[in-house]
Amino acid sequence: MNPSIFPSRLRMVLAMLALLGMGQNVLAQEASRSQRPNPADAQAIVPPVVYLSTLQNYRPFTDQEVGSWKELNDTTARIGGWRVYAKQAREPDTTDTKPAAKEKETPATDKAKSMDHSSHTK
Repeated sequence: MNPSIFPSRLRMVLAMLALLGMGQNVLAQEASRSQRPNPADAQAIVPPVVYLSTLQNYRPFTDQEVGSWKELNDTTARIGGWRVYAKQAREPDTTDTKPAAKEKETPATDKAKSMDHSSHTK
């Protein structure tokens, strides 16, 4: 607002109303302070202290039952060895409900395919 529009008395009235509003806020804060118990008063009524331990749900470490290493090696060999585990790690997660959308071939993907060197042998 342009101050030249308002006469000086109107500006003074607005300033006083603003100060009065701030004064009421201070009085409201003082009233809420008087409702609190005096911390220096030993006979003051205060709410009970509630303690909740952060360790109440703590479960100590327990050793897991370990099978025989020979049985575990035999199971791995029966399944197909470490290559089966590696293949499973490379496969996509089958829990996805939506099939992957086929991407449109673009020159960028053609270039990426041409840079694929996985077919080379050592």
